Amino acid sequence: MQDFSFIKDEHTRRIVANGYEAVDKLELWSWLKAFDAEGGFMFCSHPNVSAIGNKMESLENPPGHSGFSFAFTMRHLEYIAKNGLDEYKQFMAR
Repeated sequence: MQDFSFIKDEHTRRIVANGYEAVDKLELWSWLKAFDAEGGFMFCSHPNVSAIGNKMESLENPPGHSGFSFAFTMRHLEYIAKNGLDEYKQFMAR
């Protein structure tokens, strides 16, 4: 399990950790890195986006996402996929 204690907001920490675990278990980091989410994640019908959402909900203590919180989480995960976890930590420290 990845440590997200560097994220100050508890809710954000929880949903990002949940999403990270989902993408990790599904082994979709390479796919997410290459995915063009220009149209957003909230209404995206790509099967991998649905699989990530379903996996998030199947993990322990699921966050019970709204459309917005799911899209918010996916943008954080997309940042991690495209820039790496170390850069994400620096971004969150700003």
